[in-house]
Amino acid sequence: MHPGGWVAGARHAGAEPIWTGRSRPYDESTLRKEARRLAQQGATARIARAVEATAEKAVEQSGAKAIAYTDMFDQVYWTKEPAHAAPIGNRGNRLLGATYFGLTFLRVNQGPVLAYHASWHKPASPLQDGLEALHADPRRAAWLSAKVRLHIWDRGGSGRPTLRWALRRRIPYLTVSKKSTHWTRFRGAPQVHARSNLPVFVRRDVDMAKGAPEGSRPEQVIYPARPQKGRGSSRALRYRTGAPLPKTDLRRLDRVYKSRWPSNENPIKALVAVGFDRNLDRGLTPTTSRGTDGRMARLQAKEQVLQEKIAAFQPKTLKQAIREARPLLRQKAAYAKERAEIEAIPKDKGARMPTGAELLCKNLMLLMYNMLALLLMRSPLAEVRAMTPWRVQQLLFARSCLACLSGQNTVLWIDPVSAPSERVLQDELVRLLNERSMTLRGQRLHLRIRDPSAKTQPLRVSG
Repeated sequence: MHPGGWVAGARHAGAEPIWTGRSRPYDESTLRKEARRLAQQGATARIARAVEATAEKAVEQSGAKAIAYTDMFDQVYWTKEPAHAAPIGNRGNRLLGATYFGLTFLRVNQGPVLAYHASWHKPASPLQDGLEALHADPRRAAWLSAKVRLHIWDRGGSGRPTLRWALRRRIPYLTVSKKSTHWTRFRGAPQVHARSNLPVFVRRDVDMAKGAPEGSRPEQVIYPARPQKGRGSSRALRYRTGAPLPKTDLRRLDRVYKSRWPSNENPIKALVAVGFDRNLDRGLTPTTSRGTDGRMARLQAKEQVLQEKIAAFQPKTLKQAIREARPLLRQKAAYAKERAEIEAIPKDKGARMPTGAELLCKNLMLLMYNMLALLLMRSPLAEVRAMTPWRVQQLLFARSCLACLSGQNTVLWIDPVSAPSERVLQDELVRLLNERSMTLRGQRLHLRIRDPSAKTQPLRVSG
């Protein structure tokens, strides 16, 4: 087959009937139309639920609570049409736009990092958009509340609106403030000591405690920025938490927070390496900008406050009614004028919206990522357990192979790698896949490493 991969090779070598049972490959336009039709019929939600189910099952089997990580992934795209978040620089009369995806991963106790949820957002979305989409489903929010002991995100979500929203949701968040300090400024007994016997101070997060729901205990943790330097460095970071952390986490809080890189940043990069950032649907929908949406949301909040004032207005005399009703009427007129101005803003720019098949494809890719991660964890080799999808593709999926059909079996003879050290890894991948007892159109599928010196039979295709 063509070395571009099994699927691409099947199309070029004319062997697609092995996978589809048809006598000729599907046209690319047919595949795109079918994917769009499936997305419109609800396949995206079904695949997204399958992604969640794989992660939830792994957490349940581990017997311990997981750690969640959420981040925003911006996918740049080119367009010749006016688009939001554009233009940027000299792009040859083309505009540069972007679509934002909220991605949440779960680290299973003594297990792999698994994808859990993906959401689609307008350009320039804050992290809170991804968090709100994650907790929008009551079933998913209830499961997260019961099975996640810590939810970590970066400093982009350390602002007051995001943290107050998280406190109302009872989310046990951990993030880091944009403001640093020095641990030498703090007095009193430290909660615990970090490496090099440096003190770790825990204080009540006064800003977040104001207006927080009853029973919540937001805290700030003053942790040395460079504990490996000992007392030679007095700089410290302010970590913000939605609930008190155990002492085991406080002693190594920098490592707990920095697990965001191998558990969130690196999986996203690993997916991008195998095409997660491809733009599969470039249609633009005329819509308002995020700035206009925020302006409308603030106006609606002010209108709600005004309606409550009007409902509670009960004057006792006519003079009091005239005197106190005037400012309410002026506010109402001003809000109506502002609403008219917002509604008059023309929708002359577009943004990519989740109306096509791209979110379906992304969820399919997350599902394959989860299945591969769970499969690799079954290996006794540490190097195999740590493999990325790109590494697996180079050792196995992107290798040329020869397909042989015999009876009730389909055998794929894969070209071996040249390096002996990598041949061990390739053999282990083949063993893991064969243990899954895979089938193809009702026939058992076997993988074998081909001997280059042996004579092979030409590819036979069942039509």
